[in-house]
Amino acid sequence: MKQISIALVLFLTMSAHTCNKKTAEAAGNGDAGAGMANLASMTDTKWVLQTLKGNHFTMPEGVEAPWLRLVKAENRIEGFTGCNHLLGQFSLAGDQVSFPGMGSTKKYCEPTQAIENSYVGALNKVQQFKVVDGVLHLMGETGADLATFTKE
Repeated sequence: MKQISIALVLFLTMSAHTCNKKTAEAAGNGDAGAGMANLASMTDTKWVLQTLKGNHFTMPEGVEAPWLRLVKAENRIEGFTGCNHLLGQFSLAGDQVSFPGMGSTKKYCEPTQAIENSYVGALNKVQQFKVVDGVLHLMGETGADLATFTKE
């Protein structure tokens, strides 16, 4: 019985290490050290939106650009759409990320509404991420960029 317990503990320890290593490698394009750095730099950082579906955009003068922050301690997101504030949860596993239960305040801002709709729509379709050269890429099912961000 004692040998089975030791074997089970050893198996669980090795499995947890492998899972963490795979998560880190996925975030770092195969390099576990880079992956851990990418995961650490992705969370608790304010990311400012740069492109939507590969296209740059311009905010009206005086309007803050949309941004996103993943708060690691609570697995929650916070952000700004150009008009409304984002809130909700995020789920992260390997290079997979999603934003289940995301919501926002409900103001209507005509000058930024199209950008907000596109931004929120993109976040709802996100399935993968990668951080390359300080740029956060949020990608959909096909691996195409839905949105890119830079650190503030």
